[in-house]
Amino acid sequence: MPPVSSMPGEELLQLAEEHIYSLTIRDLASALSYENMRYGVGRMMSALESEDVLCVFGPDSTITRNIGRWQAGFGYGAVLRWKDEGIYFPEMKPNACGMILARMDELPSKEEIIEQVTLVEESEIYLGDTQLETDFGKGNHFFELYKTLEVSPDIEDRMPPDSYYAIMHGSGQEKRDVMYNAVDDGEWVKAPLGKISVLSGSNGKQYYRNWLKYNEFSKKRRETLIKEVLGEVEVISNLTHQGLFKRNEIRLGVHDSMDESYQPGEAIFPVALRWDLPLHIFKGKKSLSEEVVKRAGFYERANETGSMKDLMDVNILPHGGGYQLQLPYTKIKTMQTSMGNSFILDGMKPASNVDEMTPKKSISEFGTMIISNPRELPYTYRGESVIREIMAYDLGTEVAKLQPMMTIKI
Repeated sequence: MPPVSSMPGEELLQLAEEHIYSLTIRDLASALSYENMRYGVGRMMSALESEDVLCVFGPDSTITRNIGRWQAGFGYGAVLRWKDEGIYFPEMKPNACGMILARMDELPSKEEIIEQVTLVEESEIYLGDTQLETDFGKGNHFFELYKTLEVSPDIEDRMPPDSYYAIMHGSGQEKRDVMYNAVDDGEWVKAPLGKISVLSGSNGKQYYRNWLKYNEFSKKRRETLIKEVLGEVEVISNLTHQGLFKRNEIRLGVHDSMDESYQPGEAIFPVALRWDLPLHIFKGKKSLSEEVVKRAGFYERANETGSMKDLMDVNILPHGGGYQLQLPYTKIKTMQTSMGNSFILDGMKPASNVDEMTPKKSISEFGTMIISNPRELPYTYRGESVIREIMAYDLGTEVAKLQPMMTIKI
């Protein structure tokens, strides 16, 4: 094999594919994410001058609606690890997004919630010297209240069945620019698959220090805002699922099932699907097991690429269902241009009326769609299929199920 630094683009894409492992549901969103991630991983390999990069997609693999992250060649619902040489890739845009789960003795009325959220929206709330901006209704961020459906005896002391629960999903948007703007501070490394911004040396060290402060701010922000709305609730967990978990590891929308901010095996992980489906609560497990690696068809490739140790210590668990694109295209072709990747979507469907039928066959093709990023494509969220994949790959132990009672998007 030639050195990574001298590989042409097609060979680099093939090498990247060998280092990408997917546990995901196969649909258009996950397929687009995989196609795009090949370019991000390939660019990382070029910048590192090493094939020592691992990408693992969880069951909720999907697109990212962040245009900069997508155009840099990264998807979502994945863990990325790379050779630890003090190098960072700021185009991944870690935003410290996470979910806080809290317990309440009583369920507030709809009127009380509306009044309290309105009051918080209109108030000047500070965390240190930073005024907080609420984002209860922004994008996929939400505030939701629940009652219990099922609770395992193992956690009844922490999650009593007769209590009510709340989740707030959000990030530290007030200080996000310190991470997002770091892209401009990086050195642009040119590669056959496109350029990539790289931080190293003192800039890299400062970037990581900024991340640690930012992640801590985001966690405190979630706790501050949920208590401003609900009063003195009991916080059960407050976990990040998007950001740097080590100097050489980023998680884009997936939990670390052995999250080091809690005692091993003690963290409680919410997996939020949709407003019309139960919230599933898991305890984490160390993953992937050797049996799962073999069953998923990864074993031989992981040994050949030297990825086995990392693969069996990836500890991946989805935080939700992920975006599901509401388009029936089944074929994707990727074209690299000076403006970034273009994705050509094609597919087939049965004819809906006689006029659509061709002389030779009773099907008609969809018109081809060409996109540079998927942000404006119609979407919903996946459902229980993601939970079934978690169980199938033994990524966690389900310990509770909660029924949504109110979803706040204001």
